[in-house]
Amino acid sequence: MAEKTRLVHFTYTWTSSGVSGFISNIARELADDFDQTIVVWENRNTVFDDEIREKGIQIVTLCKGRSHGILDLSKACGAFRRYLKKEKPQIVHLHCSTSLELRLLLSAKQARVPVRVAHCHNAGFEGSKAVQYLKKQIHVAYKDEYAPYATMRLACSPAAGDWLFPEDMPYTVIKNAIDVDRYMFSQEKRDAFRKKNDLTTEYTFCCTGRLSEQKNQALLVEAFARNHQKHPDSALVLAGDGPEREKISALITNQGIEHCVKMLGVVQDVGTVLSGSDAYVLPSRFEGFGTAVLEAQVNGLPCLLSDTVSPDADLMGTSIRTPWDASANIWTKALEILTERERYDGVEIVRSSGYTKEKVASYLATMYHTALSEND
Repeated sequence: MAEKTRLVHFTYTWTSSGVSGFISNIARELADDFDQTIVVWENRNTVFDDEIREKGIQIVTLCKGRSHGILDLSKACGAFRRYLKKEKPQIVHLHCSTSLELRLLLSAKQARVPVRVAHCHNAGFEGSKAVQYLKKQIHVAYKDEYAPYATMRLACSPAAGDWLFPEDMPYTVIKNAIDVDRYMFSQEKRDAFRKKNDLTTEYTFCCTGRLSEQKNQALLVEAFARNHQKHPDSALVLAGDGPEREKISALITNQGIEHCVKMLGVVQDVGTVLSGSDAYVLPSRFEGFGTAVLEAQVNGLPCLLSDTVSPDADLMGTSIRTPWDASANIWTKALEILTERERYDGVEIVRSSGYTKEKVASYLATMYHTALSEND
């Protein structure tokens, strides 16, 4: 039997997110043909860990003490270089969103890894205007220095590719991969979810994703509070956790809507949340793509999206789109329109779109093998 090609996926922080979901979907599909390891600097664990390990894929954490995030970049690069020199993979696939992270591909080059993939999954920064300005200046300044260390450049959307790579460096847009079966509508799951969360006749909006400044759930809470005044038979479900949890919880309390907002934290089965809901809302300040929207459409949920979500994510072409920085009053009106939309069957449209984990993994495998053969 031929020896499998050794492939290392690297992402700086391993947490339940769209990036970890993408890596999980791809890695499991490639497990029969590639010897894979997921290497991270900071490990916060994810809902995908068990199924990844069931495929024989190891998750390696490089940070041995307390993590200080991106401030540890020099240490992370050194630890990654030592790991690669020891393990000698043929491919490193870096999943990232900032030019500073591309420095990790310099470590891969120093370790003589022949195929070095830079894959951008996002297109923006969190923080105050001053902090965002400073981060962007640093980001732009290091693009030209670190991008050349990639031998293959990928992005989840044109917005993400333009964000990470210099203008003179072409990149390939590769579709985000989802597990369609995981998010299909189930009446059984709907009934169980609504019973568990004391939902009877309430029209239920949901938002899935990290509770963060990027995802902008605070705006959704404000808009929902206004909507609830007019439509008391309504509810909001927030599935996810993150740095904005306390802020959002306080906002819910201040708005007096604790009785009709469910904060679920990280959930193992997002498909159950989608099945138990009636509409999906994603008010993100910025997005590389918006994979969660694909999941919602598989489940058949009408969607309200911010204008930062990639138009390509709206496979049905029926989503309501509103500027992320529009007033809560405008978002409230959009929620009103959303309730007039019907659930639909989106499974086959998503299957045929090319965003399935099977199709994306097959495409990536071809790209990997082609790059290796060209290197030889």
